[in-house]
Amino acid sequence: MVLNSCATIFNGKTTRVNIYAPENATVHYNKQTSIVYEGETSLYPKRSRDSLKFTITKDSISTDFAFKRKTSGLLYANLFTPQIFGAGFIIDFTNQRRFTYKRNIYLEIDSTTNTFKQFEGKKQPFKQHTTFIYTSPLHFMDFFSQPMVTLGVEYFPLDNFSISAEYGTMYIKSSKDNSKPNYSENKGFTSRYELKYYNLISITNNPKVNEYIALEARFLRHQFNKVISIRRINNDINYYIREPITVHKFLDIFNIKYGLNFPVGKRMYLDVYSGFGFRNKTFKNPNSFYNPETDYILESDSHLFFGRKRYLEGVDNQKLFNFSLGFKFGIKL
Repeated sequence: MVLNSCATIFNGKTTRVNIYAPENATVHYNKQTSIVYEGETSLYPKRSRDSLKFTITKDSISTDFAFKRKTSGLLYANLFTPQIFGAGFIIDFTNQRRFTYKRNIYLEIDSTTNTFKQFEGKKQPFKQHTTFIYTSPLHFMDFFSQPMVTLGVEYFPLDNFSISAEYGTMYIKSSKDNSKPNYSENKGFTSRYELKYYNLISITNNPKVNEYIALEARFLRHQFNKVISIRRINNDINYYIREPITVHKFLDIFNIKYGLNFPVGKRMYLDVYSGFGFRNKTFKNPNSFYNPETDYILESDSHLFFGRKRYLEGVDNQKLFNFSLGFKFGIKL
């Protein structure tokens, strides 16, 4: 039962509260002071049923604040442990770790009352002519397909509206290149084009994070060699052959995406996204003598979960639903 008390296990004794306030303001909490630097500072209060109380000062202005505690969302994760009928609640209700506080607090000076007041943070728009340079690390580590190194540019012709183009190329020899002799060079590239509109919606309610909706078109082209094992039937005679073929793979992907742009320091950022759409995969085998009417592919390179690897013209072409999940890392110029 203890191992299923979610708030007790996953919540620490303290939590983090970010305070965004005017530069060089001072936050006084629990006999300690914290200076607002670059517009923010953080407190680490102990989880408690009591309200979070602190004082913020700047020059001659001083204001006291008290924020009521909240219930941690992890408490309700006990509902997803039906094998113990939610008994993890019993453990969580005996300690303070089930509580938390508002994660982000935004404060500004009210010039009419000469005090600090709370406000809902506003997202800073990406200005016209802003330019990003970025890469997609997951392409570099895609050892299940074709590892590629990529570089992209994102440009804002209008405030909060951007266009981007990304290009990637293979940097290592693919394991698919297993034919002798080689009929063609093992090579490949990918390109991606996007239209993004930022800050149209706000799901996180975090002014430090810019959210966007995007349309994406991605194209992958890969050429490699493959040896296929065939059972051929000719005049009621069965015989087996191994044929080296060239494979030209064409993959077109179109998605609608939702993403989050997280600032990392002053100039760098992390772009995390997810989306869905469809993919169209086709193959060409320019030098193959494979005939689907007389030949039967032997499942020598099939996978337990994914089935036979696909690379045959006219046989393995597919149109499928596509789910996208990934991230980019970039820098603002």
